[in-house]
Amino acid sequence: MGTVSSRYTRSLYESCVKRGADETRLRQAIGGGPNPFGNPARRFSNEAVLDMLHLAERLTGDTAMGVYAGSDFRPTTFMDVGMALTAASCLREALAVNEQYQALTQQLGKTHLSVTGQGATITWRPYINDAERMRPSTEAAFAGYAIFGRWLTWLYDKEAAGMQFRHARPPHADLCDEVFGCEVIYSAPLDVMELDPELVDMPLPQANPDLLKSLCARLDKALAALYEPLSATQEVFHYVQSELERGAPALAGVAAALGYSERTLRRRLAREDTSFRTVVETARKDACDIFLRERKKSIAEIAQALGYSEQSAFTRAFKSWYGKPPSAYVRAP
Repeated sequence: MGTVSSRYTRSLYESCVKRGADETRLRQAIGGGPNPFGNPARRFSNEAVLDMLHLAERLTGDTAMGVYAGSDFRPTTFMDVGMALTAASCLREALAVNEQYQALTQQLGKTHLSVTGQGATITWRPYINDAERMRPSTEAAFAGYAIFGRWLTWLYDKEAAGMQFRHARPPHADLCDEVFGCEVIYSAPLDVMELDPELVDMPLPQANPDLLKSLCARLDKALAALYEPLSATQEVFHYVQSELERGAPALAGVAAALGYSERTLRRRLAREDTSFRTVVETARKDACDIFLRERKKSIAEIAQALGYSEQSAFTRAFKSWYGKPPSAYVRAP
């Protein structure tokens, strides 16, 4: 049975709450107690996520939860996959990256880009055939592609060339027409979005080949480990990276979030020949590597994003990682 990442599930959940669904009832639907998203490495079953989306529709009387959720997607929803998409050279490359690493964010379905002489299509292959059961997640996926594609191309008013869904026409069909910018066809054989073929290889303004290469190397490792139990080191690493901008988390808080006592977590890390401090520094350096390649943040902003409250502490750490201070690194050709 497939699973969905904590970050993706949380994005769906927050969209439902924003539209009036009861938080407690939604948390009960996905399980995990009062803080289901405390551990960023946690994954939720496909069935639990679908249950949550359908419950939100029943609680609010609004059938458009999937469309809202997809419209709310941001690059951070997809973790490193989202950042890799923004670094791609063209939509063809972005969609290939998405297809390759899609399982890391969600296993509700898989998309595939097909380009022929007749045009370009994105086809969604859901994990179950029940179109009505899958409707909210299918609509979320395609609304996300529509919104994300406009961000990537900077063509914010671009309409889809066509949109077809397997499920029956829903009460919110007018909203779907608005989001996709075209008349949507329902009860179709496949879930398919049609694109203008000239968009597929159009150069993207934020392309960053160096960043994309670095991210794909990280994603390859994550994909290889997806079906293996996480080590304590991996659990701590993922949690620390998700919390860095709030400041470097303390051992007590990390242990509690991951369901360990401090003593047990120390012992597990020691058995893996590492320590909490070492994992925190590794997570910081790994994030710093990405920020430097991304070339969007100043040195002061990177220090803040890595959880350093003092510039001097960041400078010392930076010199230990790269053998030179941040100012010299930035000036280097």
